Amino acid sequence: MRFDERDNRPGPSGRDAEPAPADAPKNGSSRPRIEGVLESRSRAELEELYRFWGGPLALVPPPDPRELRRQLAAWMNDPELVEARAHALGKRQLQVLGFHLEHPAYSRTFEELGAHKTLAYLAPYDLENALGALMRHAFLVEAKDARIKTTGSRLFSIPEEIGDGLLRRERQKRRGLFDALTLRGFLDRMYDSKDGAKRASQTRLREMYKMYANETACIARIERLPSGQPNAAGSANGSASGAHAAGGASNGIKELVEKAILQFGGLLPRAIFERMESGVGAWDGRKWKHTLEESLIGSVERLELSRYGIQHADEVLIVFNEVALAYYKRVAVPGDPDRPHSESAQGVDLVSNISRFVGYILEHDVRFTVRGEIFKTTEKRILSELIPNPGPEQSREEVLAFIFHFARAAGLIESTGERTFALTAEGRHWEVKSLDQKLAHLVEYTVEEREHGMDHFHQMRMRRILLRLLKRVEPGTWYDLMYLPFLARNTYLSNLDQLAVEDYFAARAHSPDYAPMEDLQRLAWNVARWIRTRLYVLGIVDLGYDSAHRPVALRLTKTGARLLGVGDGVQQHAPAIGSLIVTPDFEVVLFPTGDDDELTHELDRFCTREKVGSTIHFRISEKSVHRALHESLQLSRILATLRDHSRTPVPQNVLFSIRDWASRAGVLFLDQAHVVRCEEPEMLRRFAHDPAVKPYVKAELDEKRVQLSARFSVKRLQALLRDLGHLVELE
Repeated sequence: MRFDERDNRPGPSGRDAEPAPADAPKNGSSRPRIEGVLESRSRAELEELYRFWGGPLALVPPPDPRELRRQLAAWMNDPELVEARAHALGKRQLQVLGFHLEHPAYSRTFEELGAHKTLAYLAPYDLENALGALMRHAFLVEAKDARIKTTGSRLFSIPEEIGDGLLRRERQKRRGLFDALTLRGFLDRMYDSKDGAKRASQTRLREMYKMYANETACIARIERLPSGQPNAAGSANGSASGAHAAGGASNGIKELVEKAILQFGGLLPRAIFERMESGVGAWDGRKWKHTLEESLIGSVERLELSRYGIQHADEVLIVFNEVALAYYKRVAVPGDPDRPHSESAQGVDLVSNISRFVGYILEHDVRFTVRGEIFKTTEKRILSELIPNPGPEQSREEVLAFIFHFARAAGLIESTGERTFALTAEGRHWEVKSLDQKLAHLVEYTVEEREHGMDHFHQMRMRRILLRLLKRVEPGTWYDLMYLPFLARNTYLSNLDQLAVEDYFAARAHSPDYAPMEDLQRLAWNVARWIRTRLYVLGIVDLGYDSAHRPVALRLTKTGARLLGVGDGVQQHAPAIGSLIVTPDFEVVLFPTGDDDELTHELDRFCTREKVGSTIHFRISEKSVHRALHESLQLSRILATLRDHSRTPVPQNVLFSIRDWASRAGVLFLDQAHVVRCEEPEMLRRFAHDPAVKPYVKAELDEKRVQLSARFSVKRLQALLRDLGHLVELE
């Protein structure tokens, strides 16, 4: 059994006091306790509890009720036995019990239980049976919910000692990196003594964690560390619980902790320390450990991580994850006047380039080598079709290589017997998808993408953590580039035991030829590299550079925020006036509004981008319209894009030319009477005599019209004809 523990987070401040259950003792406690539960049970109920908690050997209960209650209390206060008896419960009862453990007070109302997604499959009768069994075994007690002032609601609670015991056993199973790297784990270990008198209740632990993990409190404890700066407030006063207790700890540890957070994410290995200028003298792990632990800031531990597939076996100065996060949040948002020296945004260039790559495959016979790669001369011709500016992080050749590998992996193109590439049905459907659908597919591909020089197992999991963390940042605000990679790495490391990573690497760890690929720093650097070479190129984030052209900051774009489901609750409306101007010489000028990625992508599909500056200039041509139509973009959508977003009426010569080019490209129009019309007689004749189309042809009305069979709806017929390679649009 594994309970989903959610009480790592402090409970909300100002929470109403929990109601006192009927079995709770009258000592002011707000939760049921074992003593009160046993006092309220009859002799027959106590004997049933004795047989359940005592197991097969507990056949005859003591005749003295006080001795019977004493023995039951001893069993029910033993976390190991509590876990064993919980394992004996049924699946439904375990689910109900686990849901109670997610609440800080171990309490749930009947309505909450019935509405929970993991219990929704239970009928009320089955839920009542599960609750009844748990109450008979004293895992739950029932009371009235005092928060409901009128009729009341049934409230079920786990006795405090049983709930604490179950969570304690769960934490004992994950002892290891979680305890070493997190403040919560350190507090649990400190107060989880076998001596019951020294144990802190889970309520007390949550209160302590909430107090010490507070951002202001974390910063204050760092500021009170001994400083190497003369007359520093931290050096003069020290920490009441830390610096003075350290007794001779080296000055300058405050600066060392700050450097460990900002440059190493809160994990400073000894090997790196000995190669850098620290200003605190030689490594003194014993004294630092005492100072940091007494100050509840961190520790110094020897971490052996090779069994997890990570190249590290050395002492590490550890700043607890919560403390490092609190300090990093104070400095991770540059803001004015520390904005990046220069900014770079890619927008939707990559998605548009995929469309151009697909268009090139459609128009040309692209041959490949024996190794399945595109010939270099063909690569150069394809590059001339792509949007030329790939940004400072990757070359044009690297962008094309990514597009090619994605197209193969996603099944957009396939190889033929003539050693050429052909567009698949999936490739045709790709162009019909919305921008967000394309980006979601691309992001999922990059998360799973294998790259040379890094461990795919670790990186894939850290990338998913980073995407979750991206949802918590404010769109449009600059953050330090390493802020999220360090946070993703630390979160991943603290959960290595819980994720059973050691089991995955157990087999290869015994191989003499195996060596882990990444150390603590490379784990974070490779995540940062993924941001620069993938999320940036996809337009999910923008990058900021310092005066030496080094990437130092990132910000979540509006497109990225929309893709990740981050919103400010305000409905986005189209601008009052259009953002396009279409000129009679077929030029389209886009005036940026701050959220133009979708419109830019649409224009890229049937125009050629010519110039990017304060405005973006496109050019409509017969070639670009033909390419868009053959890539499944419909003529009606092209015309609607121009009309809906133009500030002024679209010139008639532009509209006429686009329709004329569409006719020459072979666009056919199907009306509700199942009549296909085309202004080009020769084009219509070839359509009507196509062997694949003949079964659907009923009669040729004249040189510009053909009557089709009405066996299918017009939408179904359109889809069938498009799959046969004909550009059919509905009128």
